[in-house]
Amino acid sequence: MMRAGWSPLSGLTLLALSMNVSAQETYQDFGFIGGGVTVGESVFSSDGTKAGVEPNLFYNGEYGFIDGSLVNYSVLLWLGISGQWRFAEVSNDFDDIPNGINDREGNGELGITLGTVGARLTYLHDVTGEHDGYEVQLHLGRAFDTPFEQFTLSPYVEVDYRDEKLSNHLYGISVGESIASGLAAFNADSTWVYKSGLIGIYDFSDDVIVLSKLEFERHDSESALVQRDLGWQFSIGAAYTF
Repeated sequence: MMRAGWSPLSGLTLLALSMNVSAQETYQDFGFIGGGVTVGESVFSSDGTKAGVEPNLFYNGEYGFIDGSLVNYSVLLWLGISGQWRFAEVSNDFDDIPNGINDREGNGELGITLGTVGARLTYLHDVTGEHDGYEVQLHLGRAFDTPFEQFTLSPYVEVDYRDEKLSNHLYGISVGESIASGLAAFNADSTWVYKSGLIGIYDFSDDVIVLSKLEFERHDSESALVQRDLGWQFSIGAAYTF
């Protein structure tokens, strides 16, 4: 398991700040809201492919952006105040986690973002007292035109650093949970999460887009709650643009 440290982020941060911001320019004053159907496999479940639904929300404008559950208000050109609701990752509401393991509740977070919607470094700290931990997210994404005029592709990568408190909230297994579930007790150190994906946007009309996403994630933790090395999800849906 990778140990905590800032050197991996330092070089990537410089890359993020020096990238061409064409993704932001392409989608300036652009937003959409909609939903889609999903299929995928969670890293926290070994029960195979599951189907579901998800909302899709995005906006990028002069005063900030919304990207899923992350909301950012720009106070300066490259600096914004950010907030997010962290939805439960380890929960029977979304996955079939092992019997005897308690659901990990979601929590509200506040912090700051340096950069743009397409190249950003975000610090988020729990402000609801659920675990009092923090996460640092480095997100790099860019939109590319294709030979099909109405179709745009946007690949992205993201690296998340989670401190010991947040990691233990998500990956820790108490003695009581160990007895009830049969999994080994575990105290988590700080961890890393690696994400990547490819988003396709098709302009169906002036007001409607078709949105497809293929996403992957890996959690660098030795906890028995992480039951597969690679989680993935594919989704397709429609959204109204504004």
